[in-house]
Parts: sequence; structure tokens; C-alpha cells
Amino acid sequence: MVGSRLRKGGFALAALASLGAIGLEAQEAPKAGGTDPVPPAAVLQEKVREWVRVQKLRGEEGARWEEQKRELAGLNALRRREIEQIDELITAAGRRLEEAAGQREELRGEQASLRAARAKLAGRIGALEEALRARLPLFPPSLRDKVPDAIVRLEGSAADRPLQDRYRDVVAVLGAAGEFARSLTVAEELREVDGQNVQVEVLYLGLAQAWYVGRGGKVAGSGRAGAAGWIWTEDRRLAGEVRSAIDIHRKQRSPGYVRLPFEANAGGGQ
Repeated sequence: MVGSRLRKGGFALAALASLGAIGLEAQEAPKAGGTDPVPPAAVLQEKVREWVRVQKLRGEEGARWEEQKRELAGLNALRRREIEQIDELITAAGRRLEEAAGQREELRGEQASLRAARAKLAGRIGALEEALRARLPLFPPSLRDKVPDAIVRLEGSAADRPLQDRYRDVVAVLGAAGEFARSLTVAEELREVDGQNVQVEVLYLGLAQAWYVGRGGKVAGSGRAGAAGWIWTEDRRLAGEVRSAIDIHRKQRSPGYVRLPFEANAGGGQ
């Protein structure tokens, strides 16, 4: 620091000495067009002012340059940080892109599995629909009335219907048929006798066997399930037994034994 000050002081003394020499020269130099010398004090003051102005300008320029350098350094640091953030974003985006590509492949695999499972389920539902359509002629009116809409849709075309709707109808029909097949059911129906429609009461033993009787006991008979539907056989001798069985089922008579004919091959000939 001391050496630097000495150097600065020496530079200032040298500058002053130089200015003094210039002033002496100016003092000795005559004016243009004349023989009178220029006053030395005025020349020296002018040179000193010029030197001070130059030094001031140098200082101001230096200060501005230092400030600009600091600003440029700050901007460079900001740009570097922005570049680092962009690199981080690019890296993160690359990782997300790789993850998305992996997830897309997984989804494609799951989609293929779901399509295969759906095709398999559609095949099963189609087979159930065909089997149920073949058995619909065995459904008496009392059973059809339990799920009428589902049976109508089942009898129609199912190609343009959603798979879940087809499955729901199949389940509804199977449920109603299963419940009917496991129980005794009494239903009122019209039976054609001697060319006339006569109202009768029918006692169904599931979907295998049935017996019917008219209100006055003059009409009676039995039925069995065949491959194409119910096969009815008139037998008026069954009127009393059928009436007793229906009354016992309705709890209108005390429980007792009733003899009714039953064909071993009932149930569609199976």
C-alpha cells in the first residue's frame, strides 16, 4: 500500500513538474504575431484544469465500468442459474417421459388383457343366451311375468347391445328360473278344452311337472316339460287330488298325502 501511494505521489509530482516545464516554455514562447510572452500562471492553471478534468473523466469512466462489470457479472450469474434450471427441467422432463413411456406400455398390456378377458366373457354370455333361448318355451306365463323385459331382450338380437346389459339380463333370467325351478307355484291360466278356453289353476313342480284343475273340477290333467315346450294331457280323474294339493299349498287345508302322477322322464326328456 505504501509503495502504491509513493508511486501515485511520484506520478503526481512528475505530472506537476511536466506542467511546470510546459508553463515555463509557454512563458518563454512569444505570442503569435507579437513579441510579448504569455503569462505563465494562466497557462499553468489551464493545464492543471485540463489535467484534473481528464483525471475526473477517467475516474468516472472507471467507476461506470466497475458498476457495469458488476451488473454483467450478476446477469451472467442469473443466466447461468437459468441455464441450470432449464437443464434440470430437461432432465426431469426426460425422466417423466421415460416413466410415461413405461406406463403407456403397461397400459397397452392391460388393455390387451382386458380385451382378451372381454372377448372370453362375451363368448360365455353368448353361450348362456343361446342355452336360455332354447329353454324359453318351458317358461310358463307366471315365470315370464317375473322378468318380462329381460326375456323380451333375450329373445331379440343382442349383437348391438352393451355387454354389461346382456350380462344383467342373463343373470336376471337365470335367477328367476332357478327360483321357480326350486319351488311349487300355483298359477291361473287359460287351457283350451273342447275348442273353448277354460280358466284353470296349475300347480307347477318347478319346470319338470305340472297338474291343472278347473274351478268346477270338470277339467283336469297333467303336463310335463318337453324339448319344445310343455306337453299337456287331459285326465279328469286327477281333479280331486290336484284340488287337494293346491288347497294344501295355499294352506287352505290341513297337510296330508296327495297322489299325483309323475313321469320319470319329465324335464325336457333329459
